[in-house]
Amino acid sequence: MMAHRHNALTYRLEQAVIRLRDLVRPPGRVLVDAGVRTGMTVLDFGCGPGGFSLAAAKIVGPKGRILAVDVEPIALATVRRRAARLGLGNVDCFRGDQIVDVPAVSVDMALLYDILHIGRDSEWRQSVLTSIHRVLKPTGVLSVRDHHLGESSLTERVTGDGAFDHLSDMQRSSLFCKRGCRPSCEAS
Repeated sequence: MMAHRHNALTYRLEQAVIRLRDLVRPPGRVLVDAGVRTGMTVLDFGCGPGGFSLAAAKIVGPKGRILAVDVEPIALATVRRRAARLGLGNVDCFRGDQIVDVPAVSVDMALLYDILHIGRDSEWRQSVLTSIHRVLKPTGVLSVRDHHLGESSLTERVTGDGAFDHLSDMQRSSLFCKRGCRPSCEAS
């Protein structure tokens, strides 16, 4: 999977912007709206400094599990450090190329937040979506949001290859499922 990487200074600046965003729009609200619940296994693809990963870890509780994935080693180090500081033992970190180590059909919800615009070529995007499709349970949900893309462009990028169906547009994200499957937590 081809990675989009930044230099350390650029990444630290992005990290500061993301943390500010998380203060203005708390990640926990987005996650609850998307359907994250106690006991779930949640994959946060492109986790960055971990705002959504850590919020999800609190929601899913000790019986749940968070799989934080990023291509940036500094991002994963930040997530590990912040999780340890918060006493969250349910967060596991993976480099982007290590997603192959995540067992197939083991994830209840995958988060793809502010990532789709980065994939400038459809091959990269397809690789990401194929990896997520592989790890999602048959009733799993893909929650997507990307403030760089309009709603129709976002939906087309996710459903374009036919692997995912669009479920609904929530206030803070759009939900998708594997083609032909209907999750038990489907939004009404």
